Amino acid sequence: MPVRAVEKAIQPRHTTISTDVFDTILLRDHSVERDRFTTACKRVAPILGVDPRTLVSLRRTVHALAYRAVAMERPTGDASLASIDRTIATAIGLGSDAADALRRVELEVDAEHLHPNRPFLALLEGAAVRGIRIIAVSDTYYAENDLHRLFDLVLGQHPIHTVYASADVGLTKHSGALFHEVASREGLSGGDVLHVGDDPTADVRRAREAAWDAVHLPRDVRHRVVKLAGKASSLSRSIRGPR
Repeated sequence: MPVRAVEKAIQPRHTTISTDVFDTILLRDHSVERDRFTTACKRVAPILGVDPRTLVSLRRTVHALAYRAVAMERPTGDASLASIDRTIATAIGLGSDAADALRRVELEVDAEHLHPNRPFLALLEGAAVRGIRIIAVSDTYYAENDLHRLFDLVLGQHPIHTVYASADVGLTKHSGALFHEVASREGLSGGDVLHVGDDPTADVRRAREAAWDAVHLPRDVRHRVVKLAGKASSLSRSIRGPR
């Protein structure tokens, strides 16, 4: 069992366990991002009085432009869902209430496609009982309060004390800078913390380069294969245009 590898990696020197969020403690089903965007836009469009096809097209376009801007202007940072939703609301002639509705519905749709990694959650709960601080560190366009909302919707009671999101901090795990910033904010030295995540580069290599201990906790091969097939199917449908 992969979680056993995490259990074996916890050492007496570890005062903190850091967990990645998506596909580590929150496990996604085989859905793909583009399809979740479509579902959320179609669900919120009647609330906003907007044509759903227009909203789907805007969501995809603004998302791509946001990440293009990040790549050019601040490559160690991340895009922000709040900023994306404000841009969409402005484009359709609506205000902050519309942006809030867009974000709320997208979170609700995402939550429907997530479930807890119960064995890993149980391990974290046991560690917390022993006095180990549990934090979450995520590369995501979600804000930290968005992640707390997803934890409430999907996990219910949980041991995660503090959340660090790249969208809020302005630094990413993929650049390595987020690990250094979290260590500074938490008052940690490298040997104090064990980071756990599914991405071999962002969660393992970059964490170790920051002098953190790290354990790879990947999804199973079948999940990865099915998800890749889903992405290909979604891309094929997107070429035909939103329906």
